[in-house]
Amino acid sequence: MGTAYEERRGTLYNYRITFYGNALAWLIHVVFLITFWQLGVTVLAWSNLLSILYYTLSFYFVHKRYYRAFFVGLFIEVVYNAIISTVVLGWGANVHYFIIMVAYGVFFMPNVRRSIRVASTILAMTIYGFLYMNVTTGTQPLTPSFEQILGLFCLLSTIALIAGLSFVFEGSVVEVTSELERTNERLHTLASRDGLTGLYNRTTGYRLVEDEIREAVINGRPYAVALGDIDHFKAFNEQHGHDCGDLVLKQVASALARTDGIAVRWGGEEFLIFLADQSTAEATETIDRLRQRIKSLETIYDGRRLSVTMTFGVTTRTGFEAVDTLVKEADDRLRAGKQEGKDRIVTSIHQ
Repeated sequence: MGTAYEERRGTLYNYRITFYGNALAWLIHVVFLITFWQLGVTVLAWSNLLSILYYTLSFYFVHKRYYRAFFVGLFIEVVYNAIISTVVLGWGANVHYFIIMVAYGVFFMPNVRRSIRVASTILAMTIYGFLYMNVTTGTQPLTPSFEQILGLFCLLSTIALIAGLSFVFEGSVVEVTSELERTNERLHTLASRDGLTGLYNRTTGYRLVEDEIREAVINGRPYAVALGDIDHFKAFNEQHGHDCGDLVLKQVASALARTDGIAVRWGGEEFLIFLADQSTAEATETIDRLRQRIKSLETIYDGRRLSVTMTFGVTTRTGFEAVDTLVKEADDRLRAGKQEGKDRIVTSIHQ
């Protein structure tokens, strides 16, 4: 999952950072190109023209997912332009700030090894330190007022690039994390629910019923477990086919899901219902309403109305009891109900 996360994050990040970074860098170099051309600093004008061409080409790199080529080109372009601009204009023009930006930005580049990121940062800082120690006045210095304007522009551009990198990275991480959370929720649902009926499957239902029993015992409340079976279900499959059987299962499950309790597909055409805070009489009344609801379902298949009924075995407790014991007791009563004629509720095999 970690690899998938990194790949998805990298896909989002590369697309967005290219759009943001290239667009802003392209705009910055257009401003530089016009400015230096007007000032007659032709070496920087041509240098920025080449940068514009590179940032246009880099869209192709990312489209083709040539991320390493994009990274190498970006690093070379930024460092080269910062060096030549600082040498020509002097330290006061603040073009050297872009080296700090690239030293920060390399750590957001996916598909680049950590060692390369560290080495790139060290190289950038070494170059920055060299310029700091050796360059003061440039070969073609600007007037103080224009140098101040350009210096402010470079500083603000660097801040915008760094802030943009951070926001894009954060947005990509948040989006991918949300996708992973949604995927985990779907996987949890698939793992805990029956694929056909949408009710809890036996494994999850068993655990939930155990938890509910413990809570009922702690609070001193009664509870009931009912095991229900669709009457003549085999006949639906044999006479009408498995599609008909599936339809019956889904309609019965839909009715069971509306019960104020835990509904579980226990296996085949058997369903388990757990009812909290209900005595024998109350549970019997609840299950009888459910039985009547299922009996009145409009189950139409192939133009024919099917008569669907269920038989239930019900057992109740006021103290702790193992789930297996409760299910066994409810199952015994269910089988007794089947033998007595089906479509009924049995709370005691001695009645």
